Amino acid sequence: MWRWEDLAEELAAAEHTEYGTLTLATPDGDHQVVPGTSMTFQSVRPGERTTPHTHSWWHLYFARSGSGDLVFDETEETVRVSGGDILLIPAWHVHHFENNEPGADLLLLNMSNLPQLADLHNKFSKEHVSANVQNDQR
Repeated sequence: MWRWEDLAEELAAAEHTEYGTLTLATPDGDHQVVPGTSMTFQSVRPGERTTPHTHSWWHLYFARSGSGDLVFDETEETVRVSGGDILLIPAWHVHHFENNEPGADLLLLNMSNLPQLADLHNKFSKEHVSANVQNDQR
């Protein structure tokens, strides 16, 4: 069990990176909260966006608070996201989040099968910097 009061304190003190702010761990420190699955809080601050990217694992997002947009870059589909929403992003779908709302972070709890794919040596991702420039990351 992770108590929200404790998580809120840790989130407030943590460095906010683009792809994850706080990864939940089991009492022994393992980041697989259930076999093959991890959970991370991601915070997108007002006026910020994540870099468009794709990868071999899926995401299941639970929007904790705030609002913003999920953009599927290949189709240019934009989905409005608000606290309480649940979103599934399948593997290999180019996506990014944008928070154009003033004053509140878009706080997302991200569940994924990243540890499972890492164990299978199938952890691949690609950032899409622009339409013409792409950087592989493995």
